[in-house]
Amino acid sequence: MRNLDISNAVVGISQIWDWGWTYQGITITNCTTAFSMSNGGSSAQSVGSVNIIDSTITDSPVFVDTAWTTSSSPATAGSLILENVHLSNVPVAVKGPSGTVLSGTTGTMTITGWGQGHRYTPSGPQTFQGTFTPATRASALLAGGSSNYYTKTKPQYEASPTASFVSIRSAGARGDGSTDDTSAIQSALNSAASSGKIVFFDHGVYKVTNTIYIPPGSRVVGESYPVIMASGSHWSNINQPSPVVQVGRAGDSGSVEWSDMVVSTQGSCPGAVLIEWNLATASGSGMWDVHTRIGGFAGSNLQVAQCPTSAAVSSACEAAYMSMHITSAASGVYLENVWLWTADHDLDDPASTQISVYSGRGLLVEADTVWLYVNLGLL
Repeated sequence: MRNLDISNAVVGISQIWDWGWTYQGITITNCTTAFSMSNGGSSAQSVGSVNIIDSTITDSPVFVDTAWTTSSSPATAGSLILENVHLSNVPVAVKGPSGTVLSGTTGTMTITGWGQGHRYTPSGPQTFQGTFTPATRASALLAGGSSNYYTKTKPQYEASPTASFVSIRSAGARGDGSTDDTSAIQSALNSAASSGKIVFFDHGVYKVTNTIYIPPGSRVVGESYPVIMASGSHWSNINQPSPVVQVGRAGDSGSVEWSDMVVSTQGSCPGAVLIEWNLATASGSGMWDVHTRIGGFAGSNLQVAQCPTSAAVSSACEAAYMSMHITSAASGVYLENVWLWTADHDLDDPASTQISVYSGRGLLVEADTVWLYVNLGLL
């Protein structure tokens, strides 16, 4: 969660439950308690873990209120990491069940690195509470002139007139889940990139039978998560994997903005790499709310009827080779809210019945400059 600005509340953020949650770029001003994660008390903590980084807290008596102790239950709950957090007139930085755990200041200070919970060592987990030395932040990952990590908000194109957009349907694609839209999509992407226009994928399911190449300079946005669905023999060989969507080719440089879409497979596609990213850039090129969904939905032919958990491993349910590959040719790749999911259940079954669908890999990153603000459901 990024870029929240909260002021004049009794509690700025009340974290009542989670497995894990990360906040970045949060600004909280004039709240009695800026952040509370004490729900359930020490004997029944409801919050698993919280990370707060690159944030600013001002004019608040308490920054974090926590229920964690060395004997809390569950043992790993209540974990907290603070990194690069700036305090201004915040007398108590962290408050525990027995009072102040980490003092703040009536002036200004920066919490470089502080945490509590379990840290993992070669000999196993150790309980800790206190300062730590954060990982060194490479300058290439930072916002210009700042110690904060670089971020880029999802492009909305609100200043672009309708003439700047090309509808994929108007370009000849059908999006009906059965027509082969490969040629129409590729032609529209090539034309839009060369003319500086934005490709708009109307809502639908766009069946493709060969790799879709997104060239440098492309801007692509979907309407309510349209699906590019790979189908056919092109992805039948597990020993010769091939991308469904290829963002740039090795040696390509420039920017691509891609948002609000889903990439999937239909039936057996053991050689399908759903997204392959090769494009090199310094920063600003990436995906926002683009997801891979492998099986478990109507039209995928990878549902309860085809892939029940009671059956032996079936080649018909070998649904993908990999969700996403960021290759060594790529650089400056930015991913925000990207869900890479192989279905463990049938989304369109009223009972959400478990299924057995197989994909060999989740995310492989070989590039050296990548920002991952992501939700990775690698089941």
